[in-house]
Amino acid sequence: LRGREMTIIIENNENIRTIILNRPEKLNSVNLKMATELNQAVKNAANDKSVQCLVITGNGRAFSSGGDVDEMGDYLPKAGDLFYDLTEQIHSIFSTILRMEKPVINSLNGVVAGGSLGFALAGDYRIASESAMILSAHFKRGFVPAGGATYILPRLIGLGKTQALFFGGKTLNSKEMLEWGLVHEVVSDEQLKQRTMEMAKEIAAGPKTALAETKKLLLDSDSLSLDEELRREREKNRVSGNSGDAVEGIKAFLEKREPKFE
Repeated sequence: LRGREMTIIIENNENIRTIILNRPEKLNSVNLKMATELNQAVKNAANDKSVQCLVITGNGRAFSSGGDVDEMGDYLPKAGDLFYDLTEQIHSIFSTILRMEKPVINSLNGVVAGGSLGFALAGDYRIASESAMILSAHFKRGFVPAGGATYILPRLIGLGKTQALFFGGKTLNSKEMLEWGLVHEVVSDEQLKQRTMEMAKEIAAGPKTALAETKKLLLDSDSLSLDEELRREREKNRVSGNSGDAVEGIKAFLEKREPKFE
């Protein structure tokens, strides 16, 4: 990860891992090198038992401006060949975030655009700085939205608002991002890192099994019938209810104290 160009930075704070996109001079635009390294780093976090919460953020004035247009120029007139390889990596990042059993927080600083939309919005909790803004920009470059955006956006904000972003070319500021449901909180630029770590510590201290199973239920909720979803919810509730975490949670309530999950 620390090659000639250090495209990501990894920080560990007890059981919280932070991955920082690190091409600030390029507004953290995603080239194939960054996508490949980010993909591996996210997978490593998913598989590392010492990590209980993953934070993804950007260095500088942007979370990410999307794909690196300069690199695209190197592939002309066959930029699509680059897109094919690039989206293989980004789709893997996106899928791993959605499927990993650990909670993921997206800490969105500045611009979120293009090919970064999918993994920027795939986290379980999303916090934006006041300077954050989001836009598609795909059509300005002449290609189809990718990176998981066509999956996650309709789920978060509905088809109509997704169409406004894509076809209407709408740019949302942080207040609109909150109103539309793209993020859960907006804080000042100066408070973003502190608030993100506060939330990460809170989530990391939560019941591991219940968090993991809830992610699975939410991910599958649009592909299952009502009866199937309710059946799985009932089963998972029994499993989590018989776990040590539930024993601790119930005892803590009865003893009028905060729970301490293992």
